[in-house]
Order: sequence, then structure tokens, then C-alpha cells
Amino acid sequence: MILAMKKTVSLFLIFISVLKVSAQDTYQQRVINYINTYKELAIVEMKRTGVPASITIGQGIIETEAGRSSLATIANNHFGIKCHEDWTGDTYHFDDDAPNECFRKYTSADQSFKDHSDFLKGKQRYACLFQLDKTDYKGWAKGLKACGYATNPKYAEILITAIENNNLQQYDLLGLDANYIANSNNLDSTNAICKIQNQDPETDAIVSDLVSDPQHGRVYFFNNIKCIELKQGETLQKIASEYELGMKRLLKYNDMTSKTKVQPGVRLYLQPKHRNGDLAYHTVKEEESMFEISQMHGIQLLYLYEKNKMIMGTEPEAGEILNLRSDRISPPKLRTKQKVVQKELTSYHPDSLAENIYTVKKGDTLYAISKMYNLTVDQLKQLNNLKSDVLSVGDKLKVK
Repeated sequence: MILAMKKTVSLFLIFISVLKVSAQDTYQQRVINYINTYKELAIVEMKRTGVPASITIGQGIIETEAGRSSLATIANNHFGIKCHEDWTGDTYHFDDDAPNECFRKYTSADQSFKDHSDFLKGKQRYACLFQLDKTDYKGWAKGLKACGYATNPKYAEILITAIENNNLQQYDLLGLDANYIANSNNLDSTNAICKIQNQDPETDAIVSDLVSDPQHGRVYFFNNIKCIELKQGETLQKIASEYELGMKRLLKYNDMTSKTKVQPGVRLYLQPKHRNGDLAYHTVKEEESMFEISQMHGIQLLYLYEKNKMIMGTEPEAGEILNLRSDRISPPKLRTKQKVVQKELTSYHPDSLAENIYTVKKGDTLYAISKMYNLTVDQLKQLNNLKSDVLSVGDKLKVK
């Protein structure tokens, strides 16, 4: 009897092992199929735009689970690119970082790969990556994470592993143009790929300005500008002192005055904002101010007004489309009731945070509020026994 039971257990364990191996084989086979299907597309895009083929294929494998994700199979979206303000094509909605998020939908994978390259090439925040060597996939992986492409803190490691495990760097060599090859030593040896892999010390030096400040661990880049997010309880004076900026400089960088009130989660720039925003256009939302828009897109307030032929202090009507990189021919429609030039970023005051209670304002979402207080949406819902994501202005929410 005991012997029979031992045999049964042994057979069961063998069966489980076979299942695990089979599952691994199935995933690896999907990866191989994905590479074989899309490697030529990635090489073409590298030649066209300079985005390394290894990065493109590696990101595609990660984002689509080797071609199996619903975003890839239904929307032909291989890189998780969201709609953003300037997208006018078809859309696909599903729950990601926030409920019912909008993603771009394509007619084919070819269109997705092309848009991925154009997205990276066209965004100011990723401009620094194109200063890296075309074969420096490690620099690109670290730079993508530092520039905010993904929220996973280990994204660079995951991407590098995907590239090296599948020898994707070989496709970077195929994507090099003739001028690069003629002036490069990378192909002089049969160990070219090894040389590329071993350039990590140089990579770290090149992207050192892209990676979060090791002392503070919270600096990131937006529109290629160093910035942080304000934490609950912090003041502008504290930030100015901690980052050795001086109060006047911090206020100047952010188009603020000493009377500006800020809320937890707001973006603060530690360097001057640019003359151009991270996107080409912005559609004005209800009660949104020019000041808020300038902070949202990393563009100096003065240039935002100038590009849109507006007088300083005026505010655009909701629904108007503002230019962030080029000049408008004529100004947008303005609000009939002029509001304060520099609308406060928040209505939060000490009394509204009494006993760790937050009062819901117009436009608030559970996701936005949870980010202010370093909570997840589920944690916030549990704290308040919420059964749905619907909020009403004036609702009181526990945030601790």
C-alpha cells in the first residue's frame, strides 16, 4: 500500500514537472515566433529612425507577453502606447495603471512599430537617447526607464535580460547604415557582439544624468528636465534647501510666486522649463489654467502665451487646442469670466487635511488622490468602504 502511494506521488511530481517544462517551452516558442515575425520590421525602423532594433523587439516581447496580450491581439498595439492629447486615430480601452485607460489602436502591427519609433523620436523627453551609440542597448534600456517610459523600477534590467537572453543585439548590427559601419570598429572582429555587451561602464557614464539622483532617489526627467513630485507635508522651502536651489530659483523654474500653494503629488521642476512642450498640442479642460498647462507639459509660461498669441493673464476656453511647439496663426477663444492668472494648483489647506481627511474636488479621481498619498486605488477604496470608483464633489475620504 505504502509503495503504491509512493509511486503515485512520484508520478504526480513527474507530471507537474512536465507541465512546468511544457509551459516554459510554450512561452519560449512564442518568443522565438515573435522575434522571427517582427525582426525585419524592427531593423527597418532602426534604419529609418535610429531606435535600436534590439530595444524595439525586446520591448515588444515584454509589452505583449510575446504576442499574446489583448492589447496586441485586438488593438495591434505592441508597445503599450496610450492615446495622449495628439492621437486622432482609433482607440482601445482597458484597465491598466488606472481604470478604463485609453490606448492607441492600429490597423496592423507595421503601423504600431512605426508609431513606436515616431513616438520616441518625436518626444522631447526621449531626445537624449538618440545621443547614445546605436548599438548601446544597455544605455537605451536605462535611459528609457529614467525618462519615464515605464513605472516598473526594474524595467531596464528586464529589458536588458530579454535582449541578451535572445541575442537581440545581433539585429542592431543589421540595422546599422553604411556610413556607421565604414567608420566603426564594431564589425572588425567576430566578437563584435561581446564588445557591445561589455561597454557597460561607458553606458553608465553617458546616462548618469538620466538616472534618478542616488542621494534623493526621487529625481526623474520629464520633457528632458529634472523634476520631482512633492510629497505630503513638504514645503517649497524644504525642496529649495534640500536640492540647493534657493527659493527664488525654484519659484522661477516653476513660474510660481511666494504665495503659490501646492499640493502633494504636484510636479516641481529643478531646472528651467523649455520653450517647447513635450507634446505638439494640448486640449484645454474645464477650469484648467495656463499655469497648470505649462507645468503639465514642461513649457515656460511666457512661451506658452506667446505661441498661442495670448495676452499674459488671459485664460483659454475649455475645448480649445493650444500649440506647445509651434506658433498659432490666431489666438484661441478666451473665457468670458477672467480668472486669476496663476490659479492655485490645489485647494488643499491644513483644515481640509484635518484628521487625514481629503475633500473631493471637481475633476478628482480615485487614481489621482491615491497617488497624492502614496496609496493604491484598492487601498483607498478599502479605507473608505467604496464599492465603485464614482466620486462626488464634496465627498470626504480617509487617506490614512
